[in-house]
Amino acid sequence: MPKPRGFAEEEILDRALDYFWTNGYAGTSINTLIAHLGLHPGSLYRTFGDKHTLFLRTLEHYRDTHTRRLAPTLLAGGPVLPRVRAVLVDYIEAAAAESLPRGCVAVNTVGERLPLDPSAARIVQEILTLVEDGFRQGLRAAARQGEISPDLDLAAHATMLMTLLQGLQVVVKVDPDPVRLTGMVDATLATLRPR
Repeated sequence: MPKPRGFAEEEILDRALDYFWTNGYAGTSINTLIAHLGLHPGSLYRTFGDKHTLFLRTLEHYRDTHTRRLAPTLLAGGPVLPRVRAVLVDYIEAAAAESLPRGCVAVNTVGERLPLDPSAARIVQEILTLVEDGFRQGLRAAARQGEISPDLDLAAHATMLMTLLQGLQVVVKVDPDPVRLTGMVDATLATLRPR
């Protein structure tokens, strides 16, 4: 009978994700990661493989625990556009609250690992596709409710919102006052409403 591991995989993935997100892939050594996670090296290697495999697992974990929440959040009932705004502004406010804004783990991965890491590129593409699809579903619901102009190209505007969100994640890392970006969110959403 196998001996129990003594740790929850999901908790380790949460903590590893947080560490990679803060320090980047190159800034994370396997030894500092092992120390941060409080694991025996053998346990880490047996469960997660090497540093790169663990990094990919954390990206998949982010995809499954963070990104997949977008569509249900936008479709939770009632007006959709205020929910879209809340999603975008929440990222801005979270960055403003951090002493060292980290941006988005997917965007950070693009800057640090692509195009030389096709495995990471595949997961990041899945993340962006889920975000775009979440916005598309939200805009479709908003159109049914008469919140947005009926002649909008929903696919193009979903891509626009996905790109806006990713761009915000870059700008908040360097903007001394990220809250000012809220005006850009409002200006973008104003273009969706019927004239």
